[in-house]
Amino acid sequence: MFLILLMAAVFVPMSQFRLIDGDEGTYLLDARLVMEGQMLFHDLYWPQMFLTPYIYGAWMKFVVGYSWYGARLLSALAAVALGLVLYRQVRYLTERQAWGVLAVVVFTFTSLEFGWLPLVKTFPFGTLMLFGAYAALSLSASPNRWFYSGCLLGLAIDIRLYVVFVVPVFLVQLYLDERHDFRKRMMEAARFAVGLTLALLPNQFFYLIDPETFVFNIIGSHATRSPWGFFGFVQQKIYVALHVLGINSADGVASLQFALLFLLSLASWVACVAARRRLPLSAMIFVTLALVGLIPTPTYTQYFSMTVPFVIVDAVVFVARIAAEGAPRGLRQLGSVTLAVYVLLSPLDLYRYTVSGRDLFYYEGSYQNWKISTVRAVGQAIDREITPERPAVIGFWPGYFVETRARILPKMENHFTIHFAPFMTPREVGKFNFMSYAELLKALERHAVDVVVLGNLLDMWAAERPWLKEQVVRNGYVRVATLGDTEIYKLPVGLR
Repeated sequence: MFLILLMAAVFVPMSQFRLIDGDEGTYLLDARLVMEGQMLFHDLYWPQMFLTPYIYGAWMKFVVGYSWYGARLLSALAAVALGLVLYRQVRYLTERQAWGVLAVVVFTFTSLEFGWLPLVKTFPFGTLMLFGAYAALSLSASPNRWFYSGCLLGLAIDIRLYVVFVVPVFLVQLYLDERHDFRKRMMEAARFAVGLTLALLPNQFFYLIDPETFVFNIIGSHATRSPWGFFGFVQQKIYVALHVLGINSADGVASLQFALLFLLSLASWVACVAARRRLPLSAMIFVTLALVGLIPTPTYTQYFSMTVPFVIVDAVVFVARIAAEGAPRGLRQLGSVTLAVYVLLSPLDLYRYTVSGRDLFYYEGSYQNWKISTVRAVGQAIDREITPERPAVIGFWPGYFVETRARILPKMENHFTIHFAPFMTPREVGKFNFMSYAELLKALERHAVDVVVLGNLLDMWAAERPWLKEQVVRNGYVRVATLGDTEIYKLPVGLR
């Protein structure tokens, strides 16, 4: 109970007060839309695997209602669940409850975790499922542990595609565990394959409707999100890899903490090699995840949040082994001081994530625009301007419409569609539900909506705000409300 309260005391408040990440608006609106009958990939552009919107959509529809705060709470609960699995795993590996508690304390006060797991993104449930797949193999008394592991790994892939690169790591582990018993190895491989296949099977439904659309959404569109293609901009990837380790530059306290965990884990790997022990599965998963996290272009430090539980396992187990071998008093004191500094520095990033927004990827305006309270206030203002007969609204960020009666204009459910469209062929724009500039201007010219919202424009839109505002005003829309940097325009009655 103490561990649950400790984690809840950090992750729940962070889920309610953490500044919004731009992608969350799309995630939550699409979660609502799929519950209302729209289909991912085919009705909506969706660049991830299918599971995340259904998790949050079902939670909102059947439990808390369509709510920013309610959805964020689910992410916090997933983070707490992940911490409990981490506790069990470290306790199992060290055979000491105290080391499991230490692992949870480190996890709870790690900036990459409390900064990104409480958000509505792929990280909370993707990390929980992947770590669960790893921890399930510790259920040595269960004959179905490889089946459970395959199921959970498949669910992790259903959330974030690049987790598929971890599958060979599990297969290597299976081979090493059962290398002297061919028959048992084949049985365990079959159980793993069945579990993995069952979890991945729903993807077949979306694929068979239109294979080209499905593949473009989850793979092809990522090659259009930057001028460098899918694997380009290597310099930026190197910069981020060094950045997350605090080399040359740092991502707040997160870089210092991650560097410390990485160095301890690296020492544990060296010790394994020196003792001629094979690397633990957690190490192989960490290395694989860290490398594949560099594949998307551009790459962001937030991707490394999925690696943290695995690096914590290696670091804590290594420290536990040193302690068991009789660490000198000075080394124990150094460890205690290091832990205290690790925890006490965390509030610096708590402030950054909830108040200042420093170094976070947002619109250049005030970070107050990205508070949940501000976004909800804008949504309420939008609802005051629409009519039941004409609820459609042009908005350049979908997060305003999560709780509203207003409906965002089709093809604008994802804030990237209009940004990607210039890099696509006209056929692709039409087939894959992207909004072109020409189509947007036509919608303004024919007054397809009564209300237009200019606000929370992400990086790619910021420079175009004056031009967008000019087009809105030119077509007869009049500003009726301003909340922070967000402007709401409405079409006068005489022009409808």
